[in-house]
Amino acid sequence: MDDLAKMAPLISGYLQGRLWAFAITEIIPSEACNFIIFRADDVLADKSITYRSVRKMRPLSPYKLAVQYGTDIDLTTSGSMLIVGKTRGGKTTGVIALLLQVLLQGPDEFGSEVMVVDPKQAELSRFPRTRTLDEDGEARAILDGMKRFTASIKERQKVLNDLSEKTGDAVHWWDAGMHPSILFIDEYVGLRSVLPAKAAKGDDYCLETFDRLVKVIVTTGASAGCYMIISIAQASAGEGGLPTMIKSAMTTRVLFKPTLNEGSFIWDRTSLEAISRFPAGKQGDAWFSSTDGEHETVSRVHFPRMKFLVYRELGRLLKEYYGD
Repeated sequence: MDDLAKMAPLISGYLQGRLWAFAITEIIPSEACNFIIFRADDVLADKSITYRSVRKMRPLSPYKLAVQYGTDIDLTTSGSMLIVGKTRGGKTTGVIALLLQVLLQGPDEFGSEVMVVDPKQAELSRFPRTRTLDEDGEARAILDGMKRFTASIKERQKVLNDLSEKTGDAVHWWDAGMHPSILFIDEYVGLRSVLPAKAAKGDDYCLETFDRLVKVIVTTGASAGCYMIISIAQASAGEGGLPTMIKSAMTTRVLFKPTLNEGSFIWDRTSLEAISRFPAGKQGDAWFSSTDGEHETVSRVHFPRMKFLVYRELGRLLKEYYGD
């Protein structure tokens, strides 16, 4: 079965003629494990969603975030998200489209948060309840926010554990009425460069603390409905890139303005051979995969188009979310 599943890129490559724009987008094994269904879609068809009012973005389900028609991020089966893309590729707008959907659900009674971290001190840093560098250029407020977010994971998990003991069966965060809790770090690599390699005596303000918090959130947060969105400008290996362990733990991956070389740092190169035939040059175009059971094959998507004052609505919803 595994060998058959690996044939998806090969099949996509052989779709020619009137099926040139088609590629395998889903692999469905039979319950008896004796055959596989390969689903092929026209990857150049415009399936994008256009929202002319932020109210229309309220998700029907509190744990499904819309990307385009037929493509959602199912938070019950996926984890934290890695967003990669160069400037003006639609990366930040794509993330905001996801954040707006979470904000529109409102907070839950279990300490949910939508925390935005902007170390660049750019437009995102001007919004209420967002965190940026301190006046002295240090990132202590950011680190404190991450510590609080990490602590909330333990608190929410304790609630779920107590409910499980009471009911005698496992209680998931969505069954308990929890809403998603999101920590979005814009320009992850830039933030790491601000932190000192070693902490002063009696202090934990350093890169090691930051990396530890990221690891805890990415690897343990999903079970309590807590997710991290990491944004980086360029996928790369080694120093200045994303640690392999963290990258592997990010189960939803998006690459804006994609190229085959850069995509190879995020996915297995063989899985990109078919999708790389199709250019993705428009702002908002991206390659996408998620380990939610439906979108594990890398596919071409277009994040929502928002025909309203996006930043104004983001600020307003952040105020409403926290009751400011």
